Amino acid sequence: MQPLSYAARLTAGPLAALAGLLVAEAAILGAFLTETVSAPAALAAHGITLLIFVARRSVFADDLTHCVIALLLAASAGPVGAAAALALYLILARTPVSQHELESWYRQISGLGEANPAVTLHAQIVDGRARRPNRTAVAHFPSVLEGPLAQQQALLGLIGLAYHPDYRPLLGQALRSAEPSIRVHAAAVSVKLRARARLELQRSQAGAQSPATPADLLVQAVELARIAEGGFLEEADARSARESAAALCEQALALAPGHRGATALLCSLLAGLGRWEDVLARSASVSYRRGDRLAEATAESLMQLGRTQDLHALLVRAADASRNGGRHAVPV
Repeated sequence: MQPLSYAARLTAGPLAALAGLLVAEAAILGAFLTETVSAPAALAAHGITLLIFVARRSVFADDLTHCVIALLLAASAGPVGAAAALALYLILARTPVSQHELESWYRQISGLGEANPAVTLHAQIVDGRARRPNRTAVAHFPSVLEGPLAQQQALLGLIGLAYHPDYRPLLGQALRSAEPSIRVHAAAVSVKLRARARLELQRSQAGAQSPATPADLLVQAVELARIAEGGFLEEADARSARESAAALCEQALALAPGHRGATALLCSLLAGLGRWEDVLARSASVSYRRGDRLAEATAESLMQLGRTQDLHALLVRAADASRNGGRHAVPV
């Protein structure tokens, strides 16, 4: 059990000073109300009393806070303020405070205190920067498909509800599972995703018929490209989706020539259709940024066409431009 102390130390010096202040202020107020002294004389006596109280501040050597509070209260409210200061001192002198609370308060007002570990940990958990420790490490998706049956089924349910193209290898792994029920579940998820992809393709192609701004056309093209790259369409449907997306990019570039986003997406779609020369023709007037979609389509086109020297020159100039902070056009 932690030892307790009090918010104020009850000693004779401060107690006598506060009591004397109260008596003097009460006497001055009584003399003024009985018209024994005039108002200027009462104010002068009030000031002298406060000066005497300040001169006796050494009795509050342990903590001058009470002295300042009493001075302000008495100066503004006379005997009522002095009585309030005396009552406050007596109450604080009987208020128990643990040593831990005092140390925490002193650290807080000093600005140098250490944070409460429990509060810090709670804040980290709420913010997602910490998680409850356990005996086992967090399992990755590929290892889940080799674990208990219930976890494998839960993972396949997650893939079916919130599919991402990065999940396709996991679905293929589940389709090759040695467990028959997992293969059946994975096949059902695959059928569901194929049906969803065909429905999304029909909706996107229907929405692409209406005229729109370049930004709307680019959004529609991005959606068609996403569906085509999802891997759940037949080859003919995937090619049709890429061609529709490429046509939308062409329309966007006709309305906004030189639009980099539309050009990069168009080159990526043309590369997916095997139209390598068209990719290089489109990328010739656009600066090269290493690592983006346009760069990948350009490099793939040069490799497919066997233009190794141009590819080498492109990569060398890309490295030089990266070091110098600049960009350069793609060779044709």
